[in-house]
Amino acid sequence: MINFDNNATTPACPEAIEAVTSALRDCPGNPSSAHAAGRKAKKLLSECRERVAACLGALPDEIVFTGSGSEADHLAVQGVWESATRWNSKKKRILTTGVEHPAVRKTLKVLEGRGAEVVTVPPGPDGRVSAEAVGEMLTLDTLLVTVILGQNETGVIQPVKEIAARARACGAYVHTDAVQAVGKIPVRPADLGVDLLSLAAHKFHGPKGVGALYVRTGTRVGAIAQGGGQEAGLRPGTENLPGIAGLTAALEAALRTLEADLPRVRELRDRLASGILEACPVARWNGAREHLLPNTANLSFPGLRADMLMLGLDMEGVCVSTGSACHSGAQEPSEILLAMGLDGDAARSALRLSLSRLSTAADVDRCLELFPRVLRRVLK
Repeated sequence: MINFDNNATTPACPEAIEAVTSALRDCPGNPSSAHAAGRKAKKLLSECRERVAACLGALPDEIVFTGSGSEADHLAVQGVWESATRWNSKKKRILTTGVEHPAVRKTLKVLEGRGAEVVTVPPGPDGRVSAEAVGEMLTLDTLLVTVILGQNETGVIQPVKEIAARARACGAYVHTDAVQAVGKIPVRPADLGVDLLSLAAHKFHGPKGVGALYVRTGTRVGAIAQGGGQEAGLRPGTENLPGIAGLTAALEAALRTLEADLPRVRELRDRLASGILEACPVARWNGAREHLLPNTANLSFPGLRADMLMLGLDMEGVCVSTGSACHSGAQEPSEILLAMGLDGDAARSALRLSLSRLSTAADVDRCLELFPRVLRRVLK
């Protein structure tokens, strides 16, 4: 099987598998327990927090482990709102973009019902949001600006650093959903100037069901669930220690080879996309080519059904996607592509190709060999 759907999830790397297995075998205790087994588990949890913080250039106390990237997004966005409400803040305005993941979009919809004034800045035709346009929408009553770093469907990288500089000048908090970016490009919260940053282990060859939220020291975030006092009181429930160990090992492994992997994966992605475009001249590449995650290409095939292309490739052993994994089973056109100005046909005909650091030239060659045959079947 050839996997070109790595933005949905990635296979676990050996380092993550070993870390998960070791934690399950050697640390069966609860980190909140006072006995020896609990102390051993707490020690491993603390070590993982320190190592993840080091990977991000952060402090250990700024790392909050969660159950997923989506949960990290929820905690960031809703948590800032909960804290502001608790402190009777008069700031009710939240700025976001038209290219956010549903984890952010749907959370903001809930907050609208609770009195938040949500302002959405649309992207340009290239999928990028203008920092200047965001700046024009900023007011002194803006509580939060939330902007995705690497878009999960198109791979377009947003100007988060430039947006953050404008937002913080107005006294607003800044959150970035970096779930698709961490492990693929260099990501350090301090370099971006953000207060909150979300990530998920399974996007960089770690285990599913575990994520993390960076919370800059001094950022006011309230809990969105009730229970024990784990994770500085922000995320109640016994920590998923094997998952956290796997996240830590996977993140370290990804960053260890990132400098070499980034240009290699980009070259493979470009060769794959160019070969498909050559085989189907009516196809087009969606998104700013000069501002893309190195692993992602989103291609539209006007007049063709993307789901039929996807199924045809699947029958040949090649995995691709028709969009976000959260919506890949839906027949509706991508909201992200519609926001970029594509018509319904072009948006409905889009395929997402997403490689990983484990992708090979042989994978690309085989897919390009198979694609013309799949295309002929779809055209019949």
